[in-house]
Amino acid sequence: MERRTFVKWFSLCSAGMLMTPLHGYPLIESKGDGSFKRVITKVISSDRIMPPEGKRVPFGWPAVGIAPGASVILKPEKKLAGKHFWLRLSVAMEIWDINLLKVSIPEVGICLGTMDIRFSSVLVPYELKIDAKHIEHINRYGLKITLDSPSPLWVFSEKARDADNRAFLPYILVSDEESGTEEDFFQCMESLNTVQAFGWREGTVLDGLWQLYAQKGHNKALETIKQHLNLFFEGGNLHYETGASKPKLNEVDGIESTIPFATVARLDAGHPILKTVVEGWTKLKKSNGMIVDGSTISAEGCYTVAYPMAVIGKAWNDKKLMKDALEQLKHRFALYTDNILYLRYHNTSGKYTFPNWARGAAWNLLGFARTMSELNGAMEDKEVIQKFQEGIKLALSMQRSNGLWGCFMHKPDSLPDTSGSAGIAAAILIGIRNGHLPEEYRQYANNCWNALQQYITPDGFLKSVAQDNRGGIEVQESDYRVIAQMGMGLMAQLYAAM
Repeated sequence: MERRTFVKWFSLCSAGMLMTPLHGYPLIESKGDGSFKRVITKVISSDRIMPPEGKRVPFGWPAVGIAPGASVILKPEKKLAGKHFWLRLSVAMEIWDINLLKVSIPEVGICLGTMDIRFSSVLVPYELKIDAKHIEHINRYGLKITLDSPSPLWVFSEKARDADNRAFLPYILVSDEESGTEEDFFQCMESLNTVQAFGWREGTVLDGLWQLYAQKGHNKALETIKQHLNLFFEGGNLHYETGASKPKLNEVDGIESTIPFATVARLDAGHPILKTVVEGWTKLKKSNGMIVDGSTISAEGCYTVAYPMAVIGKAWNDKKLMKDALEQLKHRFALYTDNILYLRYHNTSGKYTFPNWARGAAWNLLGFARTMSELNGAMEDKEVIQKFQEGIKLALSMQRSNGLWGCFMHKPDSLPDTSGSAGIAAAILIGIRNGHLPEEYRQYANNCWNALQQYITPDGFLKSVAQDNRGGIEVQESDYRVIAQMGMGLMAQLYAAM
């Protein structure tokens, strides 16, 4: 599928930055210094099942479905040799339940372990560490993956025709080290390896890339933005899939879908899709001016609505849009109560949920910081500034001595969430830059950045991220953690603000 047409709207990039066809890409992707490589594993045996009617795999990339109880056989395309090994694969269709993949070596019947994939969005990698003592058998017999789930699982399976999707295929990561470096992080971040489902996930990544370009002069980040957007735009039209893998064309899919348009507006304020976005917000607006899905006030709206609204309003010199952006923040003052920062307030029941959830705090505080930063010098509101300061002070009171925040910040036994931690720390630095926070707060953000280094994988992904919030509070309270590119977008924003 050809999707290289966003460039017609994108005046900041030259035609030479178009994606290169990848027919000739090698079977092994290596880092320049040889510290890691990805060895693709070919799907050589599988039951062919059709995608569910009305659903679609992103970008038309090749994918294979695994039926409940069924198995696929994978064979490395090159001989494996090294010190540390991980099996990786990425989800190709949205998941709203628990999928367990039992990994074994056929013929010899050696069980290697289980890949636990829960409530996952597409384009997210999952991994299983493999003991080096089994590599000789894997080279000879390959791997057998059996699905234990009531529903099918779809994973990307082959190289795409016109995009470098190797990081999403089944492969064995081979590395001399068990963790990665800052250099590995940026190499991964500034590539198609971080493309995500369109909406809050991809928007967070795009925002991170933009900040790397705008604040740190990373030209590769700007090129990567265009590569990402070219996957979603065709003929000037926006094509993407919802959280249910259903196709969308030039539509807004709720308030969480609109954060990517902050980056689109920065690149071309005249792109016609922006008018559609503003119209979508108007349809979601309540009589009091609040833009929400249904009747629930959520922290996400600070970042996914107020912030892109401010960017578009400033780009269009539209005072009403800019004022509306600040009003969206004010409507979310309701989430601050009893010295607790909540993710959601349910108007119909009057209940608050997800107290002091780190990523909810990140959406709130980062949304405040970015919106005020965008409007700095054009429009200011003392009430908004004071509420932001209150939120930061509250978050800092729960930061741990190692620089991170627990998934539920007030609970000492709650495992850290690297994504929420990065987002909160980024908000602190933006607040300092805007003149809204004292300089001495910088040390707390720097401590977070330093702590995040231990969570970089050998090939630059960020791990120990709390899973998408589609499995309820039980999943968030558990020790279940994943690799997630949206967390990388937040980490990139932290670095860019340093």
